[in-house]
Amino acid sequence: MSELTVENLHLAYGDNPILKGVTMTLNRGEVVALLGPSGSGKTTLLRAVAGLELPHEGTIRIGDKVVFDRARRIDVPAEARNLGLVFQSYALWPHKTVFDNVAYGLKLRGIGGAEGKSRVKAALEQLSLGHLEKRFPHQLSGGQQQRTAIARALMIDPHVMLFDEVTSALDPELVGEVLIVMRDLARDGMTMLVVTHEMQFAREVGDRVVFMDEGRIVEQGVPSDILNQPREERTRRFLARSLQLAHSLDELATERGGEG
Repeated sequence: MSELTVENLHLAYGDNPILKGVTMTLNRGEVVALLGPSGSGKTTLLRAVAGLELPHEGTIRIGDKVVFDRARRIDVPAEARNLGLVFQSYALWPHKTVFDNVAYGLKLRGIGGAEGKSRVKAALEQLSLGHLEKRFPHQLSGGQQQRTAIARALMIDPHVMLFDEVTSALDPELVGEVLIVMRDLARDGMTMLVVTHEMQFAREVGDRVVFMDEGRIVEQGVPSDILNQPREERTRRFLARSLQLAHSLDELATERGGEG
């Protein structure tokens, strides 16, 4: 069953078109890794799905509910779409503890008391944050902050989790702890649309890889096909550059380790 459907989505900033007829579907429990160069429209697509950007044309359905249809003037607000969105910036309330940050979405829905406390504590334990519930964001590592942001998004039992380059602001040694959380969510059956440059994650966790460029989907398929034998020249060039960059970073890390 389809959990998310996007049909012919167009969006522009002034005279600059960003999305040019994007159509895609996520099935329930599917993990889709969204790849592409900077400026290809990946983040804009997530923001449009989440209700944070207003497309100029197209339709978005979550489950069997239409949440956006420009022609029929349907635009369900972001808070009513029941989607979890985690940004590359943690977007935590600096004056709230870990517990209160995670509980925020429940409070907006009028869920507090014993039920709210129980649900928050369960989420914190699931993400290995239980011992940090009284700390403030500035007292956490980047990985702990990002896991707190994920826990907060999970609180509303979202239909789909949207991840936008959630490891890009982390130090390399902290990337793994966040990717492990995302892998575990995938194994638990969470439907996920993940903008990422982590090729290994896309290969091992993704059910499908979608490659975007210049506001369009260039090609899509199972990870082994797209990452090993892409059909399109644009995809091949992007992957070659990504692998070259990863190799260069590995060499630099080795050199620095030797200097130490």
